[in-house]
Amino acid sequence: MEHRKVRKLKGAGIELNCVDYGGEGGPPILLVHGGAAHARWWDFVAPALTGRFHVLALDQRGHGDSPWTGPWAYGSRHYAADLEAVIDGWGLGAPVLVGHSMGGHSVMACAVEHSDRLRAMVAIDSIPTYPEHAVAALSAIADRPASVYESLHDAVASFRLLPAETLAPPEILRHVAELSFRQRADGKWVHKMDRLILRREPVQLDGVLERIRCPALLIKAALSPVLAASLARAMAARMAHGRMIQLENSNHHVPIDNPSGLVAAMSPFLAEVVDGAPLK
Repeated sequence: MEHRKVRKLKGAGIELNCVDYGGEGGPPILLVHGGAAHARWWDFVAPALTGRFHVLALDQRGHGDSPWTGPWAYGSRHYAADLEAVIDGWGLGAPVLVGHSMGGHSVMACAVEHSDRLRAMVAIDSIPTYPEHAVAALSAIADRPASVYESLHDAVASFRLLPAETLAPPEILRHVAELSFRQRADGKWVHKMDRLILRREPVQLDGVLERIRCPALLIKAALSPVLAASLARAMAARMAHGRMIQLENSNHHVPIDNPSGLVAAMSPFLAEVVDGAPLK
């Protein structure tokens, strides 16, 4: 695939894995995956952005090739603190933060506290408040033992999305699935995700969205039940420079459901951010 290398970035007391897709010299854009995913979910989005941006994608703590924490430390405050530490220490300047689902929640939480350190933010099918029943359901999944597989073939065959609905073609699903497992010393295969990340302790952002002062784009996936269009419009209206658009032909898993559509949907907003055009 296109030019790509691995970097290590300093989070909040933890060293995080980061995929660097290239575009050095351009303004930085940091892509933040959703819960139970990993940086390589952006493989079909990132290359299209390198002509204008230096594009990087982060494995959030407990995901992908980033470390797991000993004591549980997977709340929204931990993810947002990692983003703050990465931006403070990477020497690339103020980024555009782009987050999908839980990653979008992390991005919004960071923007609430540190809009002055961001060039802009994009949240993709992300909600500001996690319902109690959703937090409880995810915690119940976290308490189940992790599955162990005899081969990568068996692991990939078991791969499922949550929610299950997707328009992603089989080759994209296989790509992200093959990168979602690691082989243990005993030869068995396990998911790279620490199951304890499913014990969510989200920051509830409903009452503080007006503190997001940087340019902000909210993207609602047309076929997704996660974020209602009316809520997305209301969220954008509360931000100083917020706007909302709906992306057609996508369920919740936007970076793999409709990667080219996502790039097209973000492009006008990102062009304004880079060119410094007045925000409407």
